[in-house]
Amino acid sequence: MGIKDWFPHGENQNHDGWRLDIVSLLAVIGESSMESHSQALTSSWTCILPRIIPAPQALLKPSRPTRMPQVNAAVVGVHNGTLVQTLNYFPNILHPIEDFPAFAFKVLRITHAPNELLPPTPAAGLDKAKESSTSNGVDLGMIESGNTPPLPRQSTISTIRDRLSIDKKKPRVPPQSLSPLNILSVLSFLWTIGLIIWARFLNDGTAIVALATISCASSIVGYASWWSPVLMKRTFKSKVPAGDVIIRNREGAFLLVKCNEDVTRELYIGTEECQYYVGTQLYRILVGIGTFLLMVSVVLLGNCNFAMQAAIGASYIVLNGAFWGSSLINKHSFWDLSNYKVEDVTPKDAADAHLEQEDTVEGRPSFTRTLWYAIRETKKIGWVKRGGAAPNTDEWDEWLKLAEQNATDGNNGWNAVEIRETVVGVAESTPRRAAEDAAPQHVPAYEIPPPDKR
Repeated sequence: MGIKDWFPHGENQNHDGWRLDIVSLLAVIGESSMESHSQALTSSWTCILPRIIPAPQALLKPSRPTRMPQVNAAVVGVHNGTLVQTLNYFPNILHPIEDFPAFAFKVLRITHAPNELLPPTPAAGLDKAKESSTSNGVDLGMIESGNTPPLPRQSTISTIRDRLSIDKKKPRVPPQSLSPLNILSVLSFLWTIGLIIWARFLNDGTAIVALATISCASSIVGYASWWSPVLMKRTFKSKVPAGDVIIRNREGAFLLVKCNEDVTRELYIGTEECQYYVGTQLYRILVGIGTFLLMVSVVLLGNCNFAMQAAIGASYIVLNGAFWGSSLINKHSFWDLSNYKVEDVTPKDAADAHLEQEDTVEGRPSFTRTLWYAIRETKKIGWVKRGGAAPNTDEWDEWLKLAEQNATDGNNGWNAVEIRETVVGVAESTPRRAAEDAAPQHVPAYEIPPPDKR
């Protein structure tokens, strides 16, 4: 008996060949990868394309998330005193706070970029109406006087697009048109069509029904989960303090973001809402239908002929690898954040706060030095106490007042670490030294006389 006899040969016809009855199992493997991509995958219209996707049961959930995932980090308003214990999803894509090394410091300026992602202002809407009326032969004087004639009716496509829009008054972060997930959705849709055509040439009706069923299941569940991310917006445009925020992670890194209140409300203070195109009741009905179709398709996949089982099994293996590989791509490739312009304005002497500059107390990286850089840039210490960045003791309060005074005076070369050792370090050791001084130097030993011997 040769080594080749140790393995199956060809198809499973005489119980000596390969068996692919578990190809249906490949259809439900890869749930962890699909769960990590579920929100980004269902935020684009490509989620409704009928196609085969790995682990479609990852989208079959009894309830849908109402917010995007968050990161644990303290977000404190420098001027307005607000405090949020988590960092929202989209600002963490703009500046991943988890990637900051310990004691790092960075200053960013974030502003709105001029593009079409922001909702139009009333003035812009009036200008657009005037332009449209002019092109249709309408007198502009009638518009300015308030006697606006009825504008021409929208086209059918524009009407449908407006009805699909969730909330045009709020800022949004749409998915990238050519994101990796969108490309995978389109390619898997075309590949599914190819598999159905191949099954037609092989006269495998079971494979055709199985592919059609599982494709309809993914399309129905994708439509039920289709959503759009919407950011918070300021309702009133009254004068408010600057919206600068300080972000601190658990490793002692600080990020100062200089921005106005509009950007602060959208990215940091407000909540990122998930607004769906389908209501909750209809969602549950569609999920029930999708679950039934998925179960039927799993049974049918196990009854296809050998050639189609091999083709479908290989397709799922490739798709699982593709979705796993897409998780390694930077998240900037998935979301269109071109509405925000990010500039790095970190001072040169603080850019390497996490690195050792010289072998001195001030030159070594430390939490105190990074905290001083943040106070030096903000020229305020209220956010330090509000966010719990420093201990709440009299000694630390004294050091913070000295730091604020030197920052206001422009003394950038103030020896923050040495002063902290003088003010806080000595004070912390004083109670211990006092206790040592008060303790007796010699404690006599008292012996208990032994009992009398009888």
